[in-house]
Amino acid sequence: MGIPNLLRFMKPFIEPVHIKKYAGQRVGIDAYSWLHKGAYSCSMELCMSPRSAGARRYISYFMHHVNLLRHHKVVPVVVFDGGSMPCKSATDEDRHKKRELSLVLGKEKLEQGNTAAAIDLFRKAVQITPSMAYQLIQILKTENVEFVVAPYEADAQLAYLATLDADQGGIAAVITEDSDLIAYGCTAIIFKMDRFGNGEEFRMEKTLKTVKDGLCFQDFDQNLFTGMCVLAGCDFLPSVPGIGTKRAYSLISKHKNIDLVLSTLKLDKRYSVPDDYIDSFWKTLAVFNHARV
Repeated sequence: MGIPNLLRFMKPFIEPVHIKKYAGQRVGIDAYSWLHKGAYSCSMELCMSPRSAGARRYISYFMHHVNLLRHHKVVPVVVFDGGSMPCKSATDEDRHKKRELSLVLGKEKLEQGNTAAAIDLFRKAVQITPSMAYQLIQILKTENVEFVVAPYEADAQLAYLATLDADQGGIAAVITEDSDLIAYGCTAIIFKMDRFGNGEEFRMEKTLKTVKDGLCFQDFDQNLFTGMCVLAGCDFLPSVPGIGTKRAYSLISKHKNIDLVLSTLKLDKRYSVPDDYIDSFWKTLAVFNHARV
């Protein structure tokens, strides 16, 4: 999910934070991120008996975190994924097959009496369904928690809301586990927030002005930064074999021009660039820069 190894690569620019920093402000929540984390606690029930009471523990997990924000005077704005992105169909299909295989293997381990191995596989098999999202939405309504269902990706909707002022429905930061928010140019992101409100904060404006551990983004604008992320590989377009986040950064940093980077890559005999890669690259960059919200 997201850009492979991007968070590890950007670690020098990510700092500890507590959610109370955003007291009095509106903060966006990537709903499926918390739904996935909550589902880990009841993965066996969701896979084996989805209608049982135990299979709804993901809602308790989600609402604990919502109430944590409220306790610290933070206004939660929950954003759900909407329709599937056509350009992401291959990735979605691959993930679906892996979940199905994990479910089969998990049931086998359970029959063998290996519960620990079964639970590990069930966690990989869990899928967040529209029905699960719907059940959560009913709770959010009763609790008067603001929510939005995006047309497509919640990431794009959250990044857009982060560009607006609060009186326009905007948010000050986003809580997620998905590094795609960085590629979308989100201004402030909180990763790995725990049940006590501790997390790790990434701020785009500060990153583009800072030099740390040999990394410098001062010559980058948002388009170059997003281009680096696409080059490193994402859910919409796999990277060219041999190109990861570090190499993508080096190429963008050296040439500071995406056209030049792509033509250089095409001529470099060390890499096998698919014939349709450059066209696909520009279409993918457009997905990030011009997402429907």
